[in-house]
Amino acid sequence: MSDWLRTVYDRADALDADGYARFFEEDGTFTLANNPPMRGRAEITAGLTQFFGTIAGMRHEFLRTYQLDGTEIMEAAVTYTRKDGTQVTLPGMTICVRNHDRMRESRAYIDIGPLFR
Repeated sequence: MSDWLRTVYDRADALDADGYARFFEEDGTFTLANNPPMRGRAEITAGLTQFFGTIAGMRHEFLRTYQLDGTEIMEAAVTYTRKDGTQVTLPGMTICVRNHDRMRESRAYIDIGPLFR
């Protein structure tokens, strides 16, 4: 995993929706779980602000990472802290397509259903 992408995920783990969205190209896309893609920084910020409002914390532990031609693939154990303080760890996979220091697209494949049970 590149240092750059670790910095990106530090913003996500800080629940900083705006800070995370700034790493995208102006018209970049982010897809979380089975939700429709969020398009553009403003929509990514709004969507993540809403999602982050449902949790108390989040932490990504990257288990495996792969890089090829501007694309990084990360397998992670994502630990969410619920508003009641309990935690749930879920397996996830993210594909991130970069254009130098900005993401063109990021797709996070994770079943977040157990988070809300």
